[in-house]
Amino acid sequence: MAKGEIRQSKLRRFFAKLFAAGLMFAVASGVGTAPAETPSKPLSANDVSILFPAPRSPGDLVNLIAVADLAGPTGTPQRLLSDADFARFIANAENPERPGVPDAGVRHIQLPDVVKKIDAWFVAGIRIDPGAPGLSADVIAQFGRQPQIRLIIQPVTNGPDGFKVHDTAGHLIFSFNLDGDPPLDGCAPFPRFKPDDEAFKAIVRDVASLRDQLAAGKFGNVKVSTAGDMNVHPGLVGASAKPFRDAVKALLEKHLSPQRLNTMAVMAISPPEPWVFVSMLRVPQAGLIAVPGPTLDGQHAAQMFSIVGGTHVVPRPVTNNQNPVTCRHAALQNPPLPNANRKGVATADFIDASVPNSRVREIVNIIADPKKSHFFNTDCVSCHTETAQPLARKVQNFAVPGVNRAVLPKEDWNVRNFGWFPSFLHGGPAAATITRRAAAETADVVAFINSQLLNK
Repeated sequence: MAKGEIRQSKLRRFFAKLFAAGLMFAVASGVGTAPAETPSKPLSANDVSILFPAPRSPGDLVNLIAVADLAGPTGTPQRLLSDADFARFIANAENPERPGVPDAGVRHIQLPDVVKKIDAWFVAGIRIDPGAPGLSADVIAQFGRQPQIRLIIQPVTNGPDGFKVHDTAGHLIFSFNLDGDPPLDGCAPFPRFKPDDEAFKAIVRDVASLRDQLAAGKFGNVKVSTAGDMNVHPGLVGASAKPFRDAVKALLEKHLSPQRLNTMAVMAISPPEPWVFVSMLRVPQAGLIAVPGPTLDGQHAAQMFSIVGGTHVVPRPVTNNQNPVTCRHAALQNPPLPNANRKGVATADFIDASVPNSRVREIVNIIADPKKSHFFNTDCVSCHTETAQPLARKVQNFAVPGVNRAVLPKEDWNVRNFGWFPSFLHGGPAAATITRRAAAETADVVAFINSQLLNK
């Protein structure tokens, strides 16, 4: 080989090594020719509304998440639900009304002693929501938007009376918001929520990653799809159940903290019935308090649903879901929105009266629509009976799209929206339950996340 050719060959090898080194540096530093991250596929309903299977025996508890086992911030001995907050949860459930409030005829929740211990409570469901109290433009304009993770928790015990899922449920609501905007006229003291979307996008990314790992067979060496109608989460049954449960628990502990827990709710019984509903809010100085019902009279915090009573719904609500959406209501506002200014429907309209099935369908269509009805203009009993009651009455042309038939409520006294219902009338194992209202809210959540937050 000629000297010139030798020099050219050496130069080519030199530049090849230099180029390779530069490429390796670019890849290592995340710049240059490194490929872009593959966008996540759209989420499905079961990805954001995660329902655990109802336990039937003590052995099933290993696949559930015990509330007492949910850790707080790394490096602290704190639990996600502190002893103080749990104590307030129990106290508000059993004695929700403020001193001096006249008796409305609502019986008190009676929790057995075994349920007053945090060790008895398990996560029945998880709702991942980018915007309470609703995601329509009208609701956001009035209230703002508060991203949340809601844990639906229920007590399960194994004692002298055997293994039991109790007809009691709580909501632990962890919020992701920044300092709010000033309230609109007449809506003090509630500021308009301002979402912390950067924090919530991190949750969305982790939810999508779990979905992808599940589909790839990373949990239990089985490939599981979450697509399709809402049901018990498909990753929480079979071989994937325990490892997927562990991954979900890790996700919760990564993103939640006791400081984000600002709202609670409880539904429980005065045995064997009625069912009593109470909502709670953390307020400055006072801490967690029971909140007057936004559709009641501005005083009473508890609402009751009874089978045997002559009046099944007490107090009778005055809803506002047929007026334009407004942030005015009856909870902690002074003065509360007057009854005369409210226009709406409630399931009490047909539970406590004889109306044609066509009217029943009209009423529940409004209650199940998150664009029209939400926590501040529709009562708790309505939102927890809008599916079971028309199904039991065999209302014509009543359908529940997006929900697997296996988890529809099977009797009219099932007041569970998203969780486990143990029937005291018919016995048997607790039934996993999803309602039309839960499905409609989830559909809005999926559409919003996929269009506004995923891959953003």
